[in-house]
Amino acid sequence: MRAKGRKRRLLGAALITIGAAVVALPFVLPAYAAWRQAQLASARPAWRAARDTARAGGASALASPAAPAGAAVAVPAQPQVGQVAAFLRVPKIDLAATVLQGTADALLASAPGHEPQSVMPGSVGTSVIVAHNLTFFRHIDLLRPGDRIVAGTAQGVFTFEVSHSLRVAADSPLPNTPWPSIALVACYPLNALYYTPQRFVVEAKLVSASPAPAESLASLRPSPPQFLATLPSDLAQVPLWLSDTHLEVGQATFSGGPSLKLSASGASWSLVAQSIRMFAASLAALARPGASPLAGFGPGPALVGFAGPGPWRVEPEAPLDIAVQLNPSGVPVAVSVSTAAARVRGDGVARVAPYRVDLAVNGATLQLTRVYSL
Repeated sequence: MRAKGRKRRLLGAALITIGAAVVALPFVLPAYAAWRQAQLASARPAWRAARDTARAGGASALASPAAPAGAAVAVPAQPQVGQVAAFLRVPKIDLAATVLQGTADALLASAPGHEPQSVMPGSVGTSVIVAHNLTFFRHIDLLRPGDRIVAGTAQGVFTFEVSHSLRVAADSPLPNTPWPSIALVACYPLNALYYTPQRFVVEAKLVSASPAPAESLASLRPSPPQFLATLPSDLAQVPLWLSDTHLEVGQATFSGGPSLKLSASGASWSLVAQSIRMFAASLAALARPGASPLAGFGPGPALVGFAGPGPWRVEPEAPLDIAVQLNPSGVPVAVSVSTAAARVRGDGVARVAPYRVDLAVNGATLQLTRVYSL
């Protein structure tokens, strides 16, 4: 009974840790995420060597779902924090990503994270994988019972079948199942850019386990693009990330085409971060004296609603919302960052009005096209 009780104990600390780690997106690390995912792909040979070493020693962590609840099961050692823990594939939402050990914000900036207080995928119990809602787990709400989740570790490749999903409070415990299972966890709402008091959880049960030949993970090599905002030279080195400006953020929406590829690769993180950076740069530019505050942002951005010369002081009083326009292939072509209310002062004028910046996306470059407040 004591062993059974241990297996059924709740992973309360897991969601508490997740709640602390996913408080806000650390937009100071947008380009790092893409670079890190590409770098992690090169760790696969070491991952393979670790797997072969484990097999040579006779250790096995392949916990069959048919194994009796009280059976002795070899438990694999946990990787060190920051090391590769697994490779994750969710075909339904086009997700293929490297999973790091740990849920610290700096780690989640580049990859989903495995909660160290939970078991490794394939072992008896609930293995918890965490990611930011805006990126890798943006579309986990599309998963339905019967959909597959594949996790590859040094012990093998494990296929799980989704059983259900649910919304829970950030401090709610997760049940630690008496069979091998996996839980994908993200902040809810899944399009929120701010701290949320709820979590969206997808739970799945192991249906098959097999050795992991090298070729089985070939499709898991991620290559998310890095986006870059075109800024005037005098603003390019100014700290304008969200963590520097303390702007209040709301939600991100995607329209015009499928966003699965963009979010599942983690690239949406970089796109949104650079868009907010461009918004902050527009505020800094308007605060400079002169008749052409947008000079240096590229060819001909329009300035609407600012009749006289600067400086203009614009102070957002409502959260920033981000709208990403995608083409039919799911490639971003335009972004708007707006606030429903901003206090605008300058040239003897003082008003509260909406404020918005429009950006064109050309490949991986963001170009300012319009700034207006009416």
